[in-house]
Amino acid sequence: MFYSLPKIRLTLGAIVVLSGLMVGCDNASNSNNSLGSDNTSGSNNASGGDNISGGNNTSGGDDNSGENNNSGENNNSGGNSGENTVVDRSAAPQKVQVPTLAYDDSSVVLVWEKPEQYSEIKDYNVYMNGQLIGNANANHDLHSPAKPYIDNFYQNIDSDNWHTKIGLHNFTVTGLTPATEYSFTVRAVYADGKESVDSETVKQETSAKPYLIDVKTFGAKGDGVTLDTAAIQSAIDSCTLERYSQGCKVQLSEGTYKSGALFLHSNMTFEVAENAVLLGSADAADYPLEKGYTLYPYTVPAPMPKRPPSLLNVLEANDRGSTHAGTFENIRIVGKGTIDGNGWTRGISAGGVDEITDEAGNTLPQYRASKEDKVNNDGILAKAQVAVAVGEGMSLTEAYKNRRSSLMTLRGVRNLYVDGLTILNPAFHGVMVLESENVVMNALSHTTFDANNADGIEFGNSQNVMVFNNFFDTGDDCVNFAAGFGAGVQEFGQKAQSGAWIFNNYFRNGHGAVVAGSHTGAWIEKIRAEDNVMYLTFVGLRMKSRPYYGGGARDVLFRDNAMVAINEQPFVFTIKYASDVNDTVPASEPAQFRDVTVKNVTIDGTSKKNSILVDGMTVAEMESAYGFAFERDAFHRGLHFDNVKFKNTKATDISFLRDSQFNQVIFENVPAAWKFMQVQDITLKDSVNDDVVSVSGAGVMTLEAATE
Repeated sequence: MFYSLPKIRLTLGAIVVLSGLMVGCDNASNSNNSLGSDNTSGSNNASGGDNISGGNNTSGGDDNSGENNNSGENNNSGGNSGENTVVDRSAAPQKVQVPTLAYDDSSVVLVWEKPEQYSEIKDYNVYMNGQLIGNANANHDLHSPAKPYIDNFYQNIDSDNWHTKIGLHNFTVTGLTPATEYSFTVRAVYADGKESVDSETVKQETSAKPYLIDVKTFGAKGDGVTLDTAAIQSAIDSCTLERYSQGCKVQLSEGTYKSGALFLHSNMTFEVAENAVLLGSADAADYPLEKGYTLYPYTVPAPMPKRPPSLLNVLEANDRGSTHAGTFENIRIVGKGTIDGNGWTRGISAGGVDEITDEAGNTLPQYRASKEDKVNNDGILAKAQVAVAVGEGMSLTEAYKNRRSSLMTLRGVRNLYVDGLTILNPAFHGVMVLESENVVMNALSHTTFDANNADGIEFGNSQNVMVFNNFFDTGDDCVNFAAGFGAGVQEFGQKAQSGAWIFNNYFRNGHGAVVAGSHTGAWIEKIRAEDNVMYLTFVGLRMKSRPYYGGGARDVLFRDNAMVAINEQPFVFTIKYASDVNDTVPASEPAQFRDVTVKNVTIDGTSKKNSILVDGMTVAEMESAYGFAFERDAFHRGLHFDNVKFKNTKATDISFLRDSQFNQVIFENVPAAWKFMQVQDITLKDSVNDDVVSVSGAGVMTLEAATE
């Protein structure tokens, strides 16, 4: 099979390259959402964690984008090199980089973009110091929890070879020597075994071997019974560059460590080792509210309630709802162990099975699918925290919404790397990353289904993030982006959620795989989601908001993804998100989704709703529903679907859409697949249709779709 993806780990030195390679770093709008269009190398990042030094990750030449770069140095591709030879590298992997902090004293993670022409590429070979060290597909077998599921998908689920074939484009190099510089190049490999020329060279120095702090030396028992919070926190507090100039790592070695809220700081690594479990305490008192956080700093119409801290935190001592990126820096959270939030009882419903065997033959836990009026029966930590808040006079609804701990809340971090962990059973959300920049999530297993609100990863008002090699089986959205809401966005100058690259993941259960909203106020932008597999997910690409939240999502590229057995809808663009309420001062304009490209995507099977849903509202409808008078209708524009194939799905339901194109979009076994209402200038071009569609008023247009 071909999934060309090597494994990624970012170094602080790699951050230098990353800042130019992540999506939209120059903040320029680009409907094709090309990653790092100006390829700036960034400033010298300070060292942290395992003494990760920045500024050493040179990728060869002054502009290392790999796009027609005329450098002929280090090109050992055979017959194409020479000291003064001009080399066309357009067919080679592009923008090879070490992501932020994706290295330590013995390993380096590489990632790269596909060249412009990639349809015939079957794999990628990686060279270190001029010697071949492996290929991406085999490397994923060792380092990606998503890979067994991707293999199973193409071998057993896509039995008729119909789906888009994804490419695996990252690689993890292990067994390296501390404090040593290595040079890396990557070549594309074709079906006949021939290689492309070399990519540009990336150089990376491994960190010095860090000082290892085992929490048991500070008195932690790891017996699953003793509360180890104080001992673990003391170990964390001792891990400083001032004390250990070579860098330090706090490690939970084998055992089960019961703990309340823990707080990390700059320039450190926190490792949960293999066969170790960080288990959240079930006592609400172990998550003191005074050490918690406020989601946003808004005070109108009322101050937002404070939330308790999570099990693992990076937070200011007196969090007031806003922390600038760089308040904390250079933090790595890694390991092959487990972080268990202890939020809910097992079993989707009372008496139900507490685990299943999945399609790849692995065991997955099943957590209680609960809600506020059942938390007393279904919750563990969730039950305890809600009960305390209700006892203090808070309504059950507000307590349930604001008093449950997530698994991680990481705020105001510049340079953050999270790798390898298994995420279990949060009382609320999974991993929350707020107002941070240069963030990497690699090779995590998010197994939180069907715990209530148990999202996988939540990014809020953050910039330049990568998510790859993850396995998702979540109780809510898998990867979610948020950017504040309403008039508070302008009042407090909140930044857009900007720049994301999501690739080589396996999305299983989840309300949405890649999700923008519902908090869209400061805009969610410059997202690229490519080379992922989605199976059983409720929605594939999900955009949701309410008109008065404002902002929206823009500059999104969703390409080369395969989707099967989608539970509800492959594509949703809605501003009628019912789960939110009128809880804010409205934005000046209604929310909008625009400049979204969906390309080379296959979808087989949806059980309930429309294949593509786009909706909006008129001025009169919004005023009647919410009491807000906007100057224009809530509509969307600039959706571009190109070479997208549906079969065994429902028809579309497209309204309030303008200036959009559907080119070579086919539907098998879907009669009257196209349904349009209140649309303007919609180009439909395929073997059956060649039209520009506009429908006004209460009119409805239904059209047959092309088939293969």
